[in-house]
Amino acid sequence: MGNVNIQSCADAGSKYCPCHLAYSGDCIKCSLLRGKKTCDCVWQGVCIYSEVQHNKNLSICERQEHLCKIAQVKKIEEDLFFIKIQVPKNIVGELKSPGAYVLLKSKDKNSDIFNAPISVMDVNTQESYIEVVIKSMGIKTKSIINFDEVWVKGPYYNGVFGTRGLNNTNQENCLVILNGLSQVSAINIIKKLLENKNKVEVIFNSQSIILEEVKNKIQQMGINISIVNVFEDKNFISDYLSRNNVKFVYSGGCNNFNKIIMNIVDEVSEDIKLSISNNNLICCGEGICGACTVRINGEKMKSCKSQIDSREFLKTLK
Repeated sequence: MGNVNIQSCADAGSKYCPCHLAYSGDCIKCSLLRGKKTCDCVWQGVCIYSEVQHNKNLSICERQEHLCKIAQVKKIEEDLFFIKIQVPKNIVGELKSPGAYVLLKSKDKNSDIFNAPISVMDVNTQESYIEVVIKSMGIKTKSIINFDEVWVKGPYYNGVFGTRGLNNTNQENCLVILNGLSQVSAINIIKKLLENKNKVEVIFNSQSIILEEVKNKIQQMGINISIVNVFEDKNFISDYLSRNNVKFVYSGGCNNFNKIIMNIVDEVSEDIKLSISNNNLICCGEGICGACTVRINGEKMKSCKSQIDSREFLKTLK
């Protein structure tokens, strides 16, 4: 049969599909648009080939940049800030999806080279604002808090790998394990799991920063939290997984941390669904610049748009 394209595109079926990649012959999903003679896509509810053929004369729906009011800035610690941003009503609902992120740019910057990908921590659809946490550490982020407005571009969806397993987990026991600044992605993850009537518990790694803003939101959802030295208490996690028959695990941390969690999970059962934070370099968010490209099983994947199997990705790490 030959190689089958197993990539899943985070934008497929959304209003941002077909995108520029589809018209340039580089579509992540569609082999026909890439010049092959047969279709080998994994169906995502839309035929991108058909959409391109029927919409050749229509302009591509691109994500727009909005100058948004900064409603609140709170210093968490040195160079770390919690920010609440008022965003347009037409995008706020899309930013509550697991893995949603935006590109932020300081008000005084004009070029897109200053765009910084920032995970959405939480969303208030009624009052139309998002909450993010930024680390002021370079030219892209240092000046954002110096103004009462910020450029916001989005929504983008691929801040988390393994969303299919996440979305398809219903009425099961789930465990969320958090480490470092990747913990900000957990709120939308937990909300989705609760929406699917799952039971959720959370473990924070005691050897890393624990953001009170994240911890308080989790507690307000009625979630039990444990604070554990993940590196020394691996048995605590494996015992919890076995004892509670956990079916889904989300690991929000750096790549090395996520690999440690994968190894713990797999020692219990490789059938446990695993989702992880996407920590790859992202610049344009559209699969065009190539900065996010990774190689999985010999195949190049654009990790800003491609949904990559969490285990396959982590196994490529040394």
